[in-house]
Amino acid sequence: MAIIIEKEKYKVDEYLTQIRQGDSSALDPLYEETAKQLYSLCYTYMHNHHDSEDALSETYLTVVRNIEKYRGENGFNWLYTIAKNICLNMLRKNSRIVSVDYDDEETVNTLGLGEENAPQIYDESGIIALSEKVLNENEFRIVILHAVNDVKFKDIAKIVGGLESTVRWQYNNAIKKVKNAYERRGSS
Repeated sequence: MAIIIEKEKYKVDEYLTQIRQGDSSALDPLYEETAKQLYSLCYTYMHNHHDSEDALSETYLTVVRNIEKYRGENGFNWLYTIAKNICLNMLRKNSRIVSVDYDDEETVNTLGLGEENAPQIYDESGIIALSEKVLNENEFRIVILHAVNDVKFKDIAKIVGGLESTVRWQYNNAIKKVKNAYERRGSS
């Protein structure tokens, strides 16, 4: 699994370099390679499908506008940082706390782009929705990034601005919370 992720990271760096060199045809494969992960990150901030899609779109626009700032490596981290900052700016601009409608089947059961051909993460068991209910924002973000998107703890630490050891500890505690909540849900 780690080999596949490393190859994907290399592809992302390659696509970003091509875009920086003026090859706009690299935008489509870049999107295909990164949209699911970036959407998931945006969802952990925005907590709804429409705002997450807006943040995702704005992320790719920002990438194109600021491609000259890309240094040729760590493309995934660069994209995650842009997406995170866009989400934070959107939340600041809107000055509101976003609530999730847990009765909305789309919100509860999928973390995808909503388009027919877009990558989706299905949550038939309701674990993602349960995680969102029982975890704080940072714990939820760490769980989605690691468990759903296979982002390494050291990369998550950079994204959330913490130490790798702290992120591992938070992840393990978050998984225990979700497991306990799931077991309580099953016994009621």
